[in-house]
Amino acid sequence: MSIYTLIVEDDPMVSSINENFLQQVEGFQVAGTVKNGEEALIEIIKNKPDLLLLDLYMPKITGLELLKRIRQENIKLDVIMITAADSPDIIEESLRLGVVDYILKPFDFKRFQSALLFYKKRHELFQSPGSINQDGLDSLQVTNEQIDEQLPKGIDKVTLTLTRDTLKKAKSPLSIHELSSLMNISNLTIRKYLEHLIQNNEIILKLEYQKKGRPTKLYSYIK
Repeated sequence: MSIYTLIVEDDPMVSSINENFLQQVEGFQVAGTVKNGEEALIEIIKNKPDLLLLDLYMPKITGLELLKRIRQENIKLDVIMITAADSPDIIEESLRLGVVDYILKPFDFKRFQSALLFYKKRHELFQSPGSINQDGLDSLQVTNEQIDEQLPKGIDKVTLTLTRDTLKKAKSPLSIHELSSLMNISNLTIRKYLEHLIQNNEIILKLEYQKKGRPTKLYSYIK
């Protein structure tokens, strides 16, 4: 059976990324997308999803307020928080309110996949008939090695990490030539890694048009 998942995110770009990532993980189905906690509450009561991918900073009802409402009204619903909120107080309160996982923006598909695979194993265990033994509980551990990123041929993990980090730290979008200079890697090699990151929905490409000549391709990490 599919795990019906409601996406609650006011940023259309991030919402689209969440939906795209979710569709790549087997066993999950998008139950809908909403822009704020008020809309989410209506959908939760109406359609009863299994899982919520919840942003924190939203209009009308924030993610934390919605989470409190869910717990106060004893609604049986699991929550994965996906937010830029990195305050220890907020993270601690969210965990105390029972979120299954807490993902900080910006994030990549590997981290997203890790959270969903963990939840899927948890969901299946708790839906199984009979009692649960210690081995079953101990199986709720997902390591990086178990879900290590499957890289296509010709993509090196170290170079890929360096490309990600360089784009994340950049204060403005970078061209292939700028990345090549910063990383001391050829333009041809950089282009291959950028294409991989675009396919993985981690970066976006914008064209900067000049009065003459071809437009400059600028790349930035999705934040």
